[in-house]
Amino acid sequence: MRNLALTMNDRQNSRTRTRLIGSRLFGLSLLVLLALGGSSWSSSPLFEETLFLAGVFLAVGGFCGRLWCLSYIAGRKKRVLVTTGPYSLCRHPLYFFSLVGGVGLSLCTETLMVPLLFMVAFALYYPHILRGEETFLTDNFPEYESYKQRVPLFFPRWSNFTEGDVMINVCAFRREIVAAGAFLSFIGVIEFVEILHDVNILPTYFLIP
Repeated sequence: MRNLALTMNDRQNSRTRTRLIGSRLFGLSLLVLLALGGSSWSSSPLFEETLFLAGVFLAVGGFCGRLWCLSYIAGRKKRVLVTTGPYSLCRHPLYFFSLVGGVGLSLCTETLMVPLLFMVAFALYYPHILRGEETFLTDNFPEYESYKQRVPLFFPRWSNFTEGDVMINVCAFRREIVAAGAFLSFIGVIEFVEILHDVNILPTYFLIP
């Protein structure tokens, strides 16, 4: 049984590493795209600024949502089945808020194609991650079956909300804040690249719709 548990933990850690590598590759690809191209909406400044402000709102919302989730599971993940707070709304709220924040960050590029590409990539990649998480939780927590019956998989059901006690592991939570905050700081990187285009340091080879 111990060897089986170690094997499952190794698989879980491998999925986490793969997810982080995939996220970083997507971010790097986005930077290359922005370095070479500019927004085709620059001739419509009102719409362009609306995209940016909506992006900031969603990115901050996703960041705060992730912190809310992490306040419940930081230092407890894989050891305790948390079913209250954000985990009473859906079974994988951390990934839901990652989607919200990722769409927001993509909108900060002041384009429509980038958030569309992000959502397509998310839809192609994350179902596999969710299946792996579901298998791990089902195999390790007998009570997970009853939890599945009353709580949706991914999209929150707000009428389900149940408050619970928060027991924060300070060290783990601090590490998660730094990791989550790194993605939010990407807004500044996007704006810096746009400035480089505006002052003609970076040439614009194509326009992104």
